[in-house]
Amino acid sequence: MTAIEQARTTRIVTQANLPQASPPPPDPELSFRFPAPDDPAPGAARMLAIALYSAALGLCGVAVGLWAVMAVFSGAPGWYLPVLALLTMLSVAPVVAAYLAIHQRTLPWFLLLAAAPPMAVNVWVALSY
Repeated sequence: MTAIEQARTTRIVTQANLPQASPPPPDPELSFRFPAPDDPAPGAARMLAIALYSAALGLCGVAVGLWAVMAVFSGAPGWYLPVLALLTMLSVAPVVAAYLAIHQRTLPWFLLLAAAPPMAVNVWVALSY
């Protein structure tokens, strides 16, 4: 041993030496969860339908946002933007929940249907001013 080399006095723990704990099995009762590594992938048609529906809602939200910008510059009342923002959040939250529940059979569809009425009211409020 030279002056540059030091003797190792501690054991170095690498990833290979660590005990591998398996993750707990997913609870089948949980509706909202990120998919586990062993979950099957959702079908392409199911994913496409949910993506198209949420894209349509998103495009409605963009149209309402552009309309709101024009309304604000033309002198919209103070309640206008907070109401539009609240309705938009009430529409976005079920869409996010639908993506988290993609492995369930009917829950994503109910959540996507629940996202449509706040967006419809959002469009109505935006166009009525």
